[in-house]
Order: sequence, then structure tokens, then C-alpha cells
Amino acid sequence: MDYYAEPDPDPQPPSPRRGGSGVMIAAIVVLVLAAAGGGFAVVSSLIGNSTGGHPSSQPTSSAPTQPASSAPAATTTAPASHTPTASPSASKTSSTVAMSPSAAASHAAARVRTLVERYFAAINAHDYAAYSSLLDAQMQQNNPQSKFASGYASTRDSAAKLTSIANIGGGSVAATVTFTSHQNPADSINNSSCTAWTITLYLEPQNSGYLIGVPPTGYRSVHQDCP
Repeated sequence: MDYYAEPDPDPQPPSPRRGGSGVMIAAIVVLVLAAAGGGFAVVSSLIGNSTGGHPSSQPTSSAPTQPASSAPAATTTAPASHTPTASPSASKTSSTVAMSPSAAASHAAARVRTLVERYFAAINAHDYAAYSSLLDAQMQQNNPQSKFASGYASTRDSAAKLTSIANIGGGSVAATVTFTSHQNPADSINNSSCTAWTITLYLEPQNSGYLIGVPPTGYRSVHQDCP
């Protein structure tokens, strides 16, 4: 079984802190108004508005010190500040596998596609338990967790397509798949961050589906740098 891997994403630089100059200006205004006298109400309003500008830091503790009229402003700004980070959709990845017309015409197409989708989902999630559940007993023995962890440490596979499904006797099929892997060049089979693959999975019938079996002697995958 061939292995491939992908680099971790570049760490994002910390976001610059904001609001330092605003705090200094507010402090100067407070001093001027306090010196002028009679500005206590204005000072309180300015302090209340400054607190309302950062609702995520102290969403509840600022309420007792603000006038009742300023409380709604702090409440209405809080949802807006959290909206950009609330959606998890950016972290989702698709494991859908495309099919060529000839593969789709196979009587085993639906069952093979399900297994191949689970295969790539397990690799991309670095989920050995899910991956191992797709292998027959001999393949499980040949592919322990340590080998899986080192081989797929940074792998991210995409653009998978079933190009053919061939009957090889006894209910078994050979499923040929093309896909692209992105990985840390140091972990890859060809010192590349992007590799185009063609592999064949030899599938044995198991209940209503398939398990991945041992490939025949002399089997070799095909791989090259991405164009």
C-alpha cells in the first residue's frame, strides 16, 4: 500500500490589537471634562460607549455600571462581533467521489463508491479506526496504526474519481481511482507538495459491501508531480 502526506497550513500571524489610540483619546476627554466640572454625565456616557465597543470581553459585568439607556447598545453589538467566527462551514471537507460513465455502469458502482468515499474521508481525517474498518484481516495486519500515522501524517486527498470497476472473480472487483494528494514534500513519495495518483483497490465482498484486500504480486500504483 502506498502512502502520501501533506503539509500543515501556514500558521496565521496574530491579529494586531486595536483600540489603543481610542483609549488614549477617551482618557484625555475624560480629564478635560472632569476639570471643566459638570461633565460627570457625559463622562459616564463615554465610558459606557467604550465598554459597549468590546462586548465579547465582558458581556455581562459591564451592565451594572452603565445607565439603563446604554444597555441596549451593548446588547445589540454583541451578535455582530461573533458572527464572523460562529460558522464552522469553512472547516468542512467533501469526500464525494466522481465516477466515469463506465464505472457508473457497473452493477457494483454504488457499493464501491461508498467504500472509496469512506476510504478518503478516513485518510483526510487521520482516523485510523475508520480506515482499518475498511480493510480485510490481512490488510489490517499489514497496515498497523503506526504505519498509517507516519504515512498519512499530513495528507489531504481531493478530486477523487472512480475511472473503472472490473470484475475479477468470486464477487471481487478491482476499482481504479485517480486523485490528487497534497502533503509535506519531505513526507511524500516523490518529494513534492502535490502528487497526482492512479491506484487500484482490490475489493472483496463483505456482507452487503466490500473490504479492501491485498493487491496481487507485482502491483504498483502510478504517481507523478501535479501538472
